[in-house]
Amino acid sequence: MLAIIFAVLLLFAHSANAQQTDEKVLYVVSVNDMHGNIDNFPQFAALLDTLRKQYPDLLLISAGDNRTGHPVNDRYPKPSYPITQLMNEVHFDLSALGNHEFDIGVDGLRNVVDWSNFDYVCANAYFDDSINIKPYKIINYKGLKIGFIGGIQVGENGIPDFHPKYAQGVSFKPIEDVLPEYMSLRNECDMLFLISHCGLEADIEIAKKFPQFDAIFGGHSHKKIERTKLIGNTMITQSGKNLNYLTVSVFYFTNGKIDYKAQQVFSVKDFAKKDERIQKMVDEFGSLEIFSKVVGHNDADIDSKESLGCFMTDVMREATKSDLAFQNPGGVRLGKLPEGQITAKDIYTMDPFNNTIMKYKVSGQKIMDMLEMACYKTEDFPMFCSGCTCIIHRNEYEEIESIEILLDNGTPLNLKAKYTIAINSYMSSVYGFDRHKGKVFPHSNEMTIDFLKKHPHINYAGITRLK
Repeated sequence: MLAIIFAVLLLFAHSANAQQTDEKVLYVVSVNDMHGNIDNFPQFAALLDTLRKQYPDLLLISAGDNRTGHPVNDRYPKPSYPITQLMNEVHFDLSALGNHEFDIGVDGLRNVVDWSNFDYVCANAYFDDSINIKPYKIINYKGLKIGFIGGIQVGENGIPDFHPKYAQGVSFKPIEDVLPEYMSLRNECDMLFLISHCGLEADIEIAKKFPQFDAIFGGHSHKKIERTKLIGNTMITQSGKNLNYLTVSVFYFTNGKIDYKAQQVFSVKDFAKKDERIQKMVDEFGSLEIFSKVVGHNDADIDSKESLGCFMTDVMREATKSDLAFQNPGGVRLGKLPEGQITAKDIYTMDPFNNTIMKYKVSGQKIMDMLEMACYKTEDFPMFCSGCTCIIHRNEYEEIESIEILLDNGTPLNLKAKYTIAINSYMSSVYGFDRHKGKVFPHSNEMTIDFLKKHPHINYAGITRLK
């Protein structure tokens, strides 16, 4: 099927350029936001093998967030060692830095870079100490110079979306401010690409401001762009998340210019074959006893992220003896939990970030301010909760207009009253809470395991607190 689809692309290109004789073809396989999902690597390796039989000189790149989300990778004795070794085995050529590459701090990132047989590129990250990350790389390919610049998203707080405690030893600038320094590469290179972990909306704006790029291989927003997407003459790709898909891009270079480009997404998770050698590596990485330990029992299928968020916030509220607890949906990394035994792997998959829990005493108005601020960051409602129900009022365009909070006793939140709340340390930094004014509790995933010792059976099927 793959060969047929790309034979069609090849035929189209040749028919469009039948009179051209000096033609060179570049194939690029790109992925993004793998989030440590080593489970899909056996299929990924087999699919790559199929592609390389057809296109042996293809380049393989990642647009960042290679880690964070899979407990075997993230809690391995050497964090991120499994995903890095698997990337080495399938011969990646380049990777951008994603925000989650910093979840083990700069020292941990340095280890990952040292283990890697491929290069990392990022033009808008500046490290205090020596680390082998360059702003760009030029690859010589069939007599062509192919330039790859790296870029990472930077938030309003001046860093990418990671916990500020991991920012020691590195600083950042917005990628749009930095790219003019590198546009001279357009004259040096036959093709110029950006490997971007900035998100689709940012990539579109970059393509408009910097039409010098032939393509932007993107990540961060977890979008799946299935067919060729052009902004001007710049092609933009993105392949979803968790290594469920990959993108194959083709570029035809004829008589000194690219005269045809196209892209196609293929499913990794549904690929019928597995590479047995890679499967053996995955099995060995996951064989540590820590991951298989049974920590509780789920009495009924939990089939929604919100229900799991209710479970997590109940854990936080009980452990901290708080009036209310809130959890950002991005911190809930499972969408469902089947009936049956709950293992430590399940908990670390649901909650992989090792955030500590913070307890604050704040006014009702401060709670509303936090929720309203969060509404600007997401199209959906931005918090799961415990101790209350959130009633969301939307306009005819499904935009959030107002929020009501009803406490469990049925009374509205009093904006002037004081309440104790539990939130994770990431939220406390993002929403402007003073860490020194809060009481610090253990990591939320360990808190959940302790909760299950007291409550070995849970049932959150159908539980919802967003109305």
